[in-house]
Amino acid sequence: MDDFNFESNHNAAGDDYFKRQGETLESASRALEPTGQHKLDSAEYREEHRKLLEWWYYEKGKQSLNRMEMAMDADFYDNMQWDPQDAAILRDRGQMPLVYNEVAPMVDWLIGTERRTRVDWRILPRSEDDVDLADVKTKVMKYVSDINHAQFSRSRAFADAVKVGVGWVDDGVRDDPTQDVVYSKYEDWRNVLWDSSSYDLDLSDARYVFRWRWVDEDIALAMFPDRKSIIRQGTQEATQKMTDGYEEENWYSTTDLLNQKTGVIYASGTGYLADARRRRIRLIECQYRKPVTVKVVPHGPLKGAIHNPDDAALTKAIVDSNSSLVDRTIMQVHVAVFTEQHLIACSKSLFRHNKFSLTPIWCYRRSRDRLPYGAIRRVRDIQQDLNKRASKALFMLNTNQVIMDEGSVTDYEVLREEVNRPDGMIIKKPGAELKIQRDTDAATGQIQMMALDSQAIQKSAGVSDENLGRETNAVSGKAISARQLQGSVVTTEPFDNLRFATQIQGEKQLSLVEQFYTEEKVIRLTGAKSRLEWVKINQPEVQPDGSVRFLNDITSSMADYVVSEQDYAGTMREVMFESINQLASRLPPEVSLRLITIAMDFSDLPNKDEIAEAIRKITGDRDPNKELTPEEQQQVQQQMQQQAEALEMQREGAIAALKEQQAKVRELNARAAKLEAEAEMAMAPQGDAQGAGEAQAAIMQIRQQASDEIERVSEALRKSQQELGNRTIQIDREANTKVQVARIDADAKEKVAAIQNDSNKAIDALQKRLDQVTQTLEQKIEQQKAIVAAPPAPMPAEAKEVAPPVINIQIDAKSGEVKKSITVERDKDGNITGASVSEEGAE
Repeated sequence: MDDFNFESNHNAAGDDYFKRQGETLESASRALEPTGQHKLDSAEYREEHRKLLEWWYYEKGKQSLNRMEMAMDADFYDNMQWDPQDAAILRDRGQMPLVYNEVAPMVDWLIGTERRTRVDWRILPRSEDDVDLADVKTKVMKYVSDINHAQFSRSRAFADAVKVGVGWVDDGVRDDPTQDVVYSKYEDWRNVLWDSSSYDLDLSDARYVFRWRWVDEDIALAMFPDRKSIIRQGTQEATQKMTDGYEEENWYSTTDLLNQKTGVIYASGTGYLADARRRRIRLIECQYRKPVTVKVVPHGPLKGAIHNPDDAALTKAIVDSNSSLVDRTIMQVHVAVFTEQHLIACSKSLFRHNKFSLTPIWCYRRSRDRLPYGAIRRVRDIQQDLNKRASKALFMLNTNQVIMDEGSVTDYEVLREEVNRPDGMIIKKPGAELKIQRDTDAATGQIQMMALDSQAIQKSAGVSDENLGRETNAVSGKAISARQLQGSVVTTEPFDNLRFATQIQGEKQLSLVEQFYTEEKVIRLTGAKSRLEWVKINQPEVQPDGSVRFLNDITSSMADYVVSEQDYAGTMREVMFESINQLASRLPPEVSLRLITIAMDFSDLPNKDEIAEAIRKITGDRDPNKELTPEEQQQVQQQMQQQAEALEMQREGAIAALKEQQAKVRELNARAAKLEAEAEMAMAPQGDAQGAGEAQAAIMQIRQQASDEIERVSEALRKSQQELGNRTIQIDREANTKVQVARIDADAKEKVAAIQNDSNKAIDALQKRLDQVTQTLEQKIEQQKAIVAAPPAPMPAEAKEVAPPVINIQIDAKSGEVKKSITVERDKDGNITGASVSEEGAE
C-alpha cells in the first residue's frame, strides 16, 4: 500500500472545474518566471506562451456548451439517449429505459452512401511540359493514399461530421524510416479546438487550431530531451490535479466521467482514487498564423511558393524555372507545443503549403456563431419524445386501475399482486363492487404519437423509408425514385462539404509529396484485377556530358489536385443509370451501345469497367482514361497514318470528280456564250429583237442550271467525303486497318461515281437543250438570210420612172368634232391608183 497515493474525492464530477482552472492559471503565471537559460524561457517566448494560453482558454469556454451538445449527439447514435435521472425513475418502478433508435439508421444511411460513392481525383499540370510528370504524380498520390488508408480515415472523419457536426483528418510527415514519410490519418474531434471566429470552411481565415494528446512521460522525454525538467514537472501536476479537459464533453454518467481518467483506477465502494503509476502529461499543440515578411514567387508555374533557404529542392526549382522573388507580408503558419505551465517547442511550419495540417469536414454550421452540429441535432428532441412516449405507452399497457368499494377485499396488497398477474384470482366480499379497467385508449394515442415522431425524424433529416429500403405506400417505381431523389437532394450539403474537404486535403498531400519525396523510389500500384504497375521516381541518369539528370523528378515542379465531378447520392446515380438506359433503348444500336458505356459510370456493378470495355470493343471506341502501351501507341500511329492516307485519297478523288464536272460545265458555258454572241450579231441587223431576246433568255437559263449543278455536285461530294472520313476515323484500332480502309475506299469510289453519273446526266440534258436552242436559232437566222437575199419584184418594160402620185382631196370644214378616214387604193402590183375619203360623226 505504500506505493499508492490515495486522495479523497467525494465531490461530483465537474464541481471543482473553475477552482482547478484558477489553480492552473496561477500555476501558469508562476511558470512564466525565468527558470533557466533555454531560449523558450525568454521573455519573448513567455509572452508567446501567454497568448497561446489566452486563445486556448477562450475557445474552451466559448465552445464548451456546444461540445457538450456534440457529445450528446454522439451518445444518441450509440443508444445512450436517456437522462440518468429519468432512467433511474423508470428502473425504480420496474421498467427498462427502452430506446427506439430512429437516428442510427438515418446516420448509417449517410455514412454508407459516402462509402459506396467515394470520389476519385487526379493531378493536373500547370504547364505543357509537365503533362507526363503530372500523370506520375497521380500514381504517386494513389500510392500514398493506399499505404495510409486515406479513404478509410476520411470516411471515419465524415462519420464524425454526420454525428456531431465536424470531423478531422491530419496530413503531415514523420521521421520514421520504417514507414512512409508522408502520413494521412484520422483525428478525434474531442482532441481539437479551432478559431471559432473563422468563416471559411477550410479555415484559411482562422488564426489558430489546437490539438492535444495525453502522452506517457517516458515518450514525452524522448520527444523533447532538452525540456526534461519541464516535462517531469508537468507530469506530476497532471497526476495530482486530474485535469484531463473532458469536463464539458461528458454528460451521460458521473461514473463514466470518473472512469475516463486513463492511468487512474477507481476503487469501487471506497470513494478513493488511486495513482496507478502510469505517469502521463497532456501536450497541447497549436498551429497558428503570424504576420511575417517572406520571399514569394509571384508568377509562373511556381506561383505562390514561399522561398525557404532550407528547402533545397524548391530553391533548385526556382532557379531552373527562372522565377523571380518578391518580398511579401503574409500570415505564415507556426507550430508550438506547450503545457499549461511551460512552452516546450516553437518554430515555423516546415510545410510549403503554409496551411494547417488538420482539415475539417463539416456537416452543418450555425449561422449565429458558426459552431458545428450534425444531422442528429435536428431530430434529437423528437427522438427523446419518441422514447418517453414509448415508455409511457408500455407503462399504460402493463398497469391496471381498480375501482372498488371500501372493504371489498381483506388484503389490498394481495389484490394488487393478483390484478397485475395474467392468471390472477381475486376473492371479494359478496355484494361489494370491484371493477378492473385498463386505459388502452391513452396507450393507443401514445403509440400514434410515436409514429408521428418517427415520420418527423425522417422529414427533418431528409432520409426517408424509401432511402432505407423499407416498404412504404409508394407502389410505382417512379414514385419510389422520386422520394429517393428527394432524400438525396435534402442531404446534399454534407456531401458537398466532404468533396470540398477532399479537395483541400488533396492539395496538402500533393504539396507534401512534392516537398518530401526527394529520394529515389519505386512505387507499386495495384490496377484492375490485381494487375501490378511499377512507377520509378527521382531516378538518376548520367548524361553523355557527365551531368546527372533525374527522371520523374516530382520535386522539380508544382501541380494541381482536382477532385473528379461525381454525384454522391447513390439513389440519384441509380436514377441517372436507369434514365440513360431507357434513352438508349429508343435509339439505333450503334448509338445505344455508346450510351450504355456512359451509363456504366453511374452503375454500382462490381465489374462495370469490364462491361464498358467489352462494349467499346464492339463499337470500336477506346477508353479515354486508359493509357496506351508502346505497342498500342505504335499501332495507333500506323492507323492514323493509314487513315490520313485514305482521307487524302478520298479527297483527291472527290476533287478530281468535281474538276471533271467543272470542265464539262465550262465547255457548256463556252458554247452558250458563243451562241449568244452569234444570235445577237445575226438578229440585230434584221431588226428581230424579239427573237434575239428569246434566245438570250434560253441561254441564260441553261448557264444558271449548269452553275447550280456544280454547286449540287460540290455539296454532294462534301457530304460523302465527311461521312466516309468519319468512318475512316472510327476504324477500330484492334481491327485490320488496311482491310477497313480498302472497303471504305471502295465505297468512296462508288459514291463518287454515282454522284458523277447523276451530274453527267444533268449536264447531258443541258447540252441537249443547248443543242435545241442552237437549232432553233439557226433556223431563224436562215429565214432572215433568205428574206434578205430574195430579189426585188421586176419592173414593167414600158415603165418609166415617174414622180410620186399626187392625190387631191377636198375637205369641207364643218363645226364640231368630225372623224375622217382616207383609204388608199392600189392595183394588183401594189401601185397607188387613188384614194377615197369617208367621214364619221358629221352633223
